[in-house]
Amino acid sequence: MEAVLKTRGLLSLPPNPTRARSLLNPSQGLKQRLFASKPLGLNGLSVSYKRVPSVVAKPNGLFPEQKSFICKAEAAAAGDGQPLIGETEKKPKFLGIELVTLKKIIPLGLMFFCILFNYTILRDTKDVLVVTAKGSSAEIIPFLKTWVNLPMAVGFMLLYTKLANVLSKKALFYTVIVPFIIFFGAFGFLLYPLSNYIHPEALADKLLAVLGPRFLGPLAILRIWSFCLFYVMAELWGSVVISVLFWGFANQITTVDEAKRFYPLFGLGANVALIFSGRTVKYFSNLRKNLGPGVDGWAISLRGMMSIVVLMG
Repeated sequence: MEAVLKTRGLLSLPPNPTRARSLLNPSQGLKQRLFASKPLGLNGLSVSYKRVPSVVAKPNGLFPEQKSFICKAEAAAAGDGQPLIGETEKKPKFLGIELVTLKKIIPLGLMFFCILFNYTILRDTKDVLVVTAKGSSAEIIPFLKTWVNLPMAVGFMLLYTKLANVLSKKALFYTVIVPFIIFFGAFGFLLYPLSNYIHPEALADKLLAVLGPRFLGPLAILRIWSFCLFYVMAELWGSVVISVLFWGFANQITTVDEAKRFYPLFGLGANVALIFSGRTVKYFSNLRKNLGPGVDGWAISLRGMMSIVVLMG
């Protein structure tokens, strides 16, 4: 009887199924501990975390509330005459160029034309005026460039730096260019007609007799100081008004794309200005030939050319 009972106990199922499953799979608990989803920290401890549910995007990318808000905003913008979302405002153009750009480029081109027109007249006049003056010669030019032009250029740049820290851009531009215009007008109508009275020719002759012909160049600067001042101002017009004032002003108000498109046209306008200024100088040169005897042709031609310089300035 005992043998039968032992055999029956081995073959019959236990009353608790869960316990039987653990008996059949004894390593299930070890497997769960080895392959647990909790990551280990730096010190070997387990770190628990919770999974954040991801936001499911709509197929069209917008929720119904966002759609209705954008539609209302577009309707309001259309009612006010403003461009809709994704649309750019169309600016008026002329010959494929926006009118806003033309309002900057056309005045800049005219300014560059006038500045180079004046520079050509002044450049052609200053050399002839200094070399052909009484008591002077071509050897005066190296002394002018070294001992007069260079110090005045350095002094002007120092003064310009001081003024740039004090004045506004507009006030700085007019403060620099107005003295040039006043001087050239005063030279044609006052300084040159009075040159026989304001030039110390007697003092220069005495110093030349004492110092010798080696000092002919420096003494010529003293002899015709008003002509030398005209020479220096004409040189500064080319280096200051063109290089500093104009290009500094142009770079301030134009963008990079506009500069790429229109700066080459400024160079073309410069060549046109040289043609017109050359014709002007030739006209006044021929005018001196047709004057009667005893008439100072230089005074008349300088008065006419300096009037044009002031007008262009």
